[in-house]
Amino acid sequence: MPYFQPLTTQPFPVPPEPVGRPVAQPVPTPPGSGPRVEQPSLKPSALDPTADYDFSEYPVGGVWVKEPDSKHVLNSAAAQAVVYVMNVGDRDIQIGSHIHLADVNDDLLFFTDEEAVGEAERVLEDEESPWPDRIAAVRRLAHDRSKTPGRAPWGFRLDVPPGDSKRFSPESSPSEEIEVVAISGRRRVPGLRKDKQLGDISLD
Repeated sequence: MPYFQPLTTQPFPVPPEPVGRPVAQPVPTPPGSGPRVEQPSLKPSALDPTADYDFSEYPVGGVWVKEPDSKHVLNSAAAQAVVYVMNVGDRDIQIGSHIHLADVNDDLLFFTDEEAVGEAERVLEDEESPWPDRIAAVRRLAHDRSKTPGRAPWGFRLDVPPGDSKRFSPESSPSEEIEVVAISGRRRVPGLRKDKQLGDISLD
C-alpha cells in the first residue's frame, strides 16, 4: 500500500527537509501456495468448447495440438521470403504477426530485391524534386501487392512469434531485410480491407 505523507511546508521556493527517520509501513503477507490440484488437467482436445475454463492451470508458452506425438513444423523455411519495407506516410505504422501483408496500410511499400529498394531510396532523397512527385515515383518502384500467388507480400505475414509485431517509421525507410513467411491453413483472409474484392479472399 502506498504511503501518503502530507507536506508541512510549501515545496517552493525551498524544498522540504528530508525525513530523517524511517517510515513504518505494514509488511505485506506473501500469498499462500493456493489450492493443490489433485488431478491432472484435461487435455485441450478433451475440453468442451461451449464451457468456460480456468486456463491458469496450464503452462504458458506451449502450443496446443490435437495429436501430441506427431511432428508439427512451424514457419517452414521452405515458405520463407525476404522483403524490404518503406513507410512513405507521416507517422509510424505497426503491424502484427498474423496480418496479411498485402492488406496493410497503403503507405507501407514492399520491395523484393535490393536494387529496387536502393533506387527507391535515391528517389526519396532527391531534394530537387517535389515531395509528392518523389512519393509517386517510389510507389511505381514498389512491388505490386495485387494477387501474385507464391510471391511476397501476397499470401505472406511477418515471420515473428504469435502476438509480436513490427513498427515501421518514416525515419527508418527503407527497412533492413524483413523475413516473412507464407500464411498456412486454409489460406483465406477475408474482411481486412473495405475495398477487398471477393476474389482476393483466397490467397491461392
